[in-house]
Amino acid sequence: MGNIVLGTRSLDTINDIEISGEDLLNGVEDEENEDVSEHAEIFNEQHVMQILRQLINSGEIQIVNEQYYSMSLPTIRKKPTLDALKVSTIFQDTKQASGFSASGVPNSKWSILKMIANRQNGYRASGFPQHEKCKINNLYIPNRSERVVLNCDSKIFCGTMSKNGKYFITAGQDEKIRILDATTPNYNLSNEISAKNISWAIVDIDISPCGEYFVYSTWSDALYISKLFYSKSPDDVQPLYLNPDVERFCAFAVAFSNCGKQILAGANDGCLYSYDRQTNRRTLKVQVSESKSDVNAVGFLDETSQIFFSGIDNGNIKVWDCRCLNEARPQAAGVLVGHFDGITYIDSRNDGRYIISNSKDQSIKLWDLRIFSPSNAEAGPKPAYWDYRWDSVPKRFYNPNKSIEGDTSVMTYRGHRIQKSLIRAKFSPALTTGQRYIYTGCGTGRLIIYDVLTGKIVQAIEGHRDIVRDVAWHPHRSEILTSSWDFQVKLNTYDGNFEKKSSSKRISFNDEDFSDEGSPPLRRSRRIAQQRRAQNLD
Repeated sequence: MGNIVLGTRSLDTINDIEISGEDLLNGVEDEENEDVSEHAEIFNEQHVMQILRQLINSGEIQIVNEQYYSMSLPTIRKKPTLDALKVSTIFQDTKQASGFSASGVPNSKWSILKMIANRQNGYRASGFPQHEKCKINNLYIPNRSERVVLNCDSKIFCGTMSKNGKYFITAGQDEKIRILDATTPNYNLSNEISAKNISWAIVDIDISPCGEYFVYSTWSDALYISKLFYSKSPDDVQPLYLNPDVERFCAFAVAFSNCGKQILAGANDGCLYSYDRQTNRRTLKVQVSESKSDVNAVGFLDETSQIFFSGIDNGNIKVWDCRCLNEARPQAAGVLVGHFDGITYIDSRNDGRYIISNSKDQSIKLWDLRIFSPSNAEAGPKPAYWDYRWDSVPKRFYNPNKSIEGDTSVMTYRGHRIQKSLIRAKFSPALTTGQRYIYTGCGTGRLIIYDVLTGKIVQAIEGHRDIVRDVAWHPHRSEILTSSWDFQVKLNTYDGNFEKKSSSKRISFNDEDFSDEGSPPLRRSRRIAQQRRAQNLD
């Protein structure tokens, strides 16, 4: 069913209705004849609104207001606080991995030409060390939307890259799962698989570590698994039944374990599920949220596959240890409290320590899993509810006055928009960037790239006409694929001659800059440039 566009007043009326069908009929027959038609009209209107509300909650229709398609980035008045970040191990590790000296001060004499000359003269017989390769690569991170690599007939929800960088898989609201060859920048279509029982949409998809299988979730009581190749018909797609206790069920997030033997799922019944591929059955069901808030994000912390996490729609993150997890009385190893609203995605740095979480409160938070929130922080007060699918974003989220009590996050990154759907945010690849960046989709149709070390937006790439829901950075090349609700997958690359001509805002703070000499400088607005020029003249 297509989108239904209603005004804000109509939406408020729908949200205010909390009466049953029996209540709607009370009093109609007792009125005078001349009032019967009026009551019948009221009954019909209210009955229609109840039906609309059920359809909206099911995701089968959407409500759009006049501010829904805002393409401007938010105004962030406060620069990020770097105090906790600078004393963390991730700060030092990221600096070293991306080519900075131990002091953190860039070497003013460093240049690519000097590095090449030293290698040619035999000073570097073994080639460049990894951190210097990352230092060079970070001069050429994507800065423009180059071209469309895939056109579809419906909204694209998922776009995931295999760990080895050979395949890119995408899915959405149509019945096709498309696999692209990622070994070259051409991204040619390698296989197209007919999905099974997609209902409203395929909401999440993941590729196994071996690169041979994929699993996807939809509005169904099962997950679905298949091979990347040799699968053409829906009969080749096998269901993995989770056996939930609710009728209308959806797993909003799925993830393979790093060993490939387990599949983790987070669902709309407030539970976390684990499916064992060897025994072909559900082995774990954990009630993550007592209020049955949606579990929007799941994943494994590192290669051991023993620690996993879940992100809940109430804004909390829970960390679980399968070695001491009792399904009858589940007890999380720790809770991370700090977001004002629901979690949309969680990504692990895969070092056993750090994760990032994207949230409906319009922020990305960096967490150290060795430092949990106090046990009493989970029940802390939260702001009034808003629905990110159609409501405009509360302005207090962009510039909050204070943090939630018990917030142990290391760093908070703001400047992008989270609207309409569960938008993903991820760490950049370790091999090519030293995980120097965090990149995310955006409700404005942009690809946003943050610098982990400064909190600045270093790129805000325009390219789509609707939200960018998923993003995938190639592990070996400086290329990012963006999957959008405008039916397109686009390739984002670096272009040294590219000059951004749009009027999009860029966050800039007068703080320590870790940009190396010779790297492309951050572009400033004309107003700031004129102010600085005037100060120099004075």
